Amino acid sequence: MKSQPKYRQLRLAVLLPILLLASLPAAQATASKNQALLRCNVTYAGSTQIVETRVSKDPYVAPIHDIGGRFSFKAVMIGDHKKLNYIKLYAYLQGRDIDVPIHQATYKDPIKIGRKMRALTPINYLYAGEVERELQYQCFLGLRQQ
Repeated sequence: MKSQPKYRQLRLAVLLPILLLASLPAAQATASKNQALLRCNVTYAGSTQIVETRVSKDPYVAPIHDIGGRFSFKAVMIGDHKKLNYIKLYAYLQGRDIDVPIHQATYKDPIKIGRKMRALTPINYLYAGEVERELQYQCFLGLRQQ
């Protein structure tokens, strides 16, 4: 009878990690489903691109998106899965040597994240360049939908 408790301990020691590993994908799916998502519709010359951004701790890793070879657009969302510290949106006119910043918008705490995607910004119209080319964007914020 003394060996039975050791057998139970051994069985728990073997089964517990397996059960924890089995539950990990479900926990990850729930966590990723509850992540904030910023979706920006960026339009230039009649063509719209969707730029999606997730929460990050480093603003410098956010990609810069080419918009029609004329503009660049960058969206940064800083914080963690519980709280957003700020959102910054950048637009640049692409030049021969460097991109020229033409617009920067900042949204600070408190930033409310609803379950459904809701407009964070109005439709913004930006004009730049020698012939005043137009870039439009509007961003929506909500929880990532699976």
